Amino acid sequence: MRRLFNTYLKGDPVIWIIVFILSIFGILAVYSSTGTLAYVERGGNTEYYLIKHTALLLFGLFAMWLTHMVNIQYFSRISQLLLIISVPLLLYTLFFGVEINDAKRWVSVPGIGLTIQTSDLAKLGLIMFVARFMAKKQHQVQDVKKTFLPILAIILGICFLIFPEDFSTSAVLFFTSMLILFIGRIPIKQLALLFGI
Repeated sequence: MRRLFNTYLKGDPVIWIIVFILSIFGILAVYSSTGTLAYVERGGNTEYYLIKHTALLLFGLFAMWLTHMVNIQYFSRISQLLLIISVPLLLYTLFFGVEINDAKRWVSVPGIGLTIQTSDLAKLGLIMFVARFMAKKQHQVQDVKKTFLPILAIILGICFLIFPEDFSTSAVLFFTSMLILFIGRIPIKQLALLFGI
């Protein structure tokens, strides 16, 4: 078993096993909860959503495997790119997004019939960018104007774009970013002042 992980997956076996177990539970949950819906909407094809979910899951596992093969230093640049891409996507979603369950949180991908939630891209980009920013500014963490205020403006900007249609995601993203700032050694008095305001 360990040889399989060392030769092909090249990662932490415990993490991979947890991912596979959660994936199996996800497939079972999707099949048990969408069988009736698929039967009604797809003319008796109860496996439609199961097959769709499994295909997306396999694509996700492959993307996960590719991602863990990338040198961690490249993610620093990727975070900047994700943040630049996510801002216009969030603006587009606010005005032209697909409305599902009375909320415009999704953008339709033409040609393949899928919708994506643009806030997920923004979450990933912002968290990676905040971590990158704090790593580069470790010698200036006490300087409010050079460290705390610039990164706070970026955090608030992204959270503000997500807020109108998805308060819970924007709140979780904001507090996660604050946690990264705390771990990045931003003085507690600066964070306390922000929460006081």
